[in-house]
Amino acid sequence: MTRRQALAVGLGATGSMLLGGGAAGAQPPGAPGAAANVLGYWGSSPGSTSGVPSGLHGGMVATDLEVVTVTDTSVTFSWATLHGPRLPYGPEQQTVPADSEVLLGPADARGPLRVVHYDAAPRGVHLVTITGLEPGREYAFECRSHGVRAQASLVGTNQAWSPERTGRVTTLTPPSGRRISTIAILNDTHVGETRHGIIVNDMPTPITQRQSLPPYAEVMLVGALTELRARRPDTLIVNGDCTDEARPAEVQTFRRIMDGYGRFGVDWNVTRGNHDRPHRPAQDPGAGYESVPVLDGTADHRDVWGAEFVPRQELWTTDVGNLRILGVDSCMLDASGGEILPGQMDQIASTLQADPDRPTILFAHHPVTEEAARTNVGQRGFVLNQSDSITLQTHLAHAPGVFLMGAGHTHRARRTAPDRAPGVDFVETGATKAYPGGYTLLTLFEGGYMVNFHRIAHEHAIEWTSRSRWGAYGLEAEYLLGTTDHRNYVVHRDLSGL
Repeated sequence: MTRRQALAVGLGATGSMLLGGGAAGAQPPGAPGAAANVLGYWGSSPGSTSGVPSGLHGGMVATDLEVVTVTDTSVTFSWATLHGPRLPYGPEQQTVPADSEVLLGPADARGPLRVVHYDAAPRGVHLVTITGLEPGREYAFECRSHGVRAQASLVGTNQAWSPERTGRVTTLTPPSGRRISTIAILNDTHVGETRHGIIVNDMPTPITQRQSLPPYAEVMLVGALTELRARRPDTLIVNGDCTDEARPAEVQTFRRIMDGYGRFGVDWNVTRGNHDRPHRPAQDPGAGYESVPVLDGTADHRDVWGAEFVPRQELWTTDVGNLRILGVDSCMLDASGGEILPGQMDQIASTLQADPDRPTILFAHHPVTEEAARTNVGQRGFVLNQSDSITLQTHLAHAPGVFLMGAGHTHRARRTAPDRAPGVDFVETGATKAYPGGYTLLTLFEGGYMVNFHRIAHEHAIEWTSRSRWGAYGLEAEYLLGTTDHRNYVVHRDLSGL
């Protein structure tokens, strides 16, 4: 089952599938400024809204309020302004330009909130980061445009406890000790993809990029890398679905953009996603798959992605100081689900047991746990198969140093509970190529780690994220965003050995 088929079957699901619930140990819920043109990718920057008159009055609504990122010292808010009434689902809705205003203050302070951000520049999508906050403190807030208070619109942002609903948010309390390192995580970049939000065949009408702009997958990847270059993480992992269908041109474009960021195998590494799997030339005669040899053990599969990066079903490792990172190929040959073949499973087991107490993180494109299987729209067939999941988690349980396993594939931000590896945090991180449109930072301290999802802040990226939010008639957003504490949280754990 492809992700598109999974959406066709399962987007009507509600309850825990949308809201999170699940993983134990999550604590209450960081944030880019405007991205500079560091990679030399963009030329002139046309506005993010087009052809809609300003000077709005009572017909405007401020909606789609999201507390995107919460760190120990900052909060990032996002909202959109549209002509009312705002329809919760349906085709893409055009934004209208308005000013941006944020009021904020300590929740226990007396008196009215004060304006901490005001920008008169008219824009239809508003992404604002407030910095300089105190760790572990509750703040009250309001986001406004033209004096209209922004309201939440999704199920997950409209719960009684949601910060978007309560108007209150608590900054994270970071783990104790010094900061050791930061790992940046991208996933589902899908370079080469040109149509977004299709459920089946060509319906609904796909959302496509504005003609005057570069392909949206490249806009999002370059925007993320530009911000990450400024943030200077210790390493970067792209956790699968680097390309649309591993066509040679897509692999080359992805490699070119990534090489503009740094050195493969040193500054960044990749895992394979199902979209990066080997393909047969007959599946797409004009793609150029025949440019690489036939994959051993197959009749006519060509592994373009593997020839450029990592051979099929082969484990890789890299170190960041004393932190050990394992990259796992969890992809099947001809399906979207996940498997780990015996040879690679043996590699994982032997690598872990060679130093079981060493602090270790694993990355694989496919989620692993039973909760992930139960709550994603594609169900069990869309994640790592049950047998391999049990075997893998058993190996993890016998290696006490393993503390986190990251996945992509579902495009959502969600933590799920382990089945046989109680000391491991299983987390799915939000997609880069479209809504929720960002990257995740994993910051390690002597006393634990902090996880934060950041939305890409370049104006073209903000525009595309707001447009792709209407994928699958707007239902994708209900599934993908998740709750604030699944995107932003702290885990206390002894990592002083790093």
